Amino acid sequence: MAVKPQTDGKAVWSLVLGIISLLCGILPGIVAIILGHMSRSSIRQGMGRLKGDGMATAGLVMGYISIAAIPLVLIVASVAIPRLLKAKISANDSAAAATVRALDTAQRTYSIIYPSQHYATNLEALGPGDSGSCAGSGTSAHACLIDDSLGCTGNRWCTQEGFAYYLRTVGSPPTDYVITATPMSLNTGDKSFCSTSDMRVRHKAGAVRKAPTVAECQSWEAL
Repeated sequence: MAVKPQTDGKAVWSLVLGIISLLCGILPGIVAIILGHMSRSSIRQGMGRLKGDGMATAGLVMGYISIAAIPLVLIVASVAIPRLLKAKISANDSAAAATVRALDTAQRTYSIIYPSQHYATNLEALGPGDSGSCAGSGTSAHACLIDDSLGCTGNRWCTQEGFAYYLRTVGSPPTDYVITATPMSLNTGDKSFCSTSDMRVRHKAGAVRKAPTVAECQSWEAL
């Protein structure tokens, strides 16, 4: 009486792990390949007592696909990630330039509301002050023309979305000013921006360590 061939267990596991490898990555794929080759060898040597060659072959194919996909993913990532980072940096640069324009407008508004002060002497004077709230009316010390992240307290650099901002003035009361925006790291921007009372936003490549003077700012390239 003929013996009914049995399905090789290694072929079953090769198929199962091959399927898993398409979802979970390279390690199940490696095991699927090993079991697939072992199963096909056992089936050939079984002289008809074992079956499952199709399952072992399918496991092998899926295992090799999971391994072959790794270089493809790496190639795609190597192209896509720098482009995404460059797009993010470009967007941050554009946002910083827009923020400098907004600060220019705040300074112009401040000079109209408080003509005897000419211009705000620092970013805190344009902001809400220690309270962080502009529920009430502003004052020359805290005009409430910008939010508390840009109008941080103290005569210091204020940070927002990967850029640092600073306001320096000339004279007392101020007759001119320089607004500076510079990236906090290479991953947040690749340009610095500035503006003076002429309200022209200018830029230069890279970050700056200190705020430029009026003359230095006006030597930068205008947008």
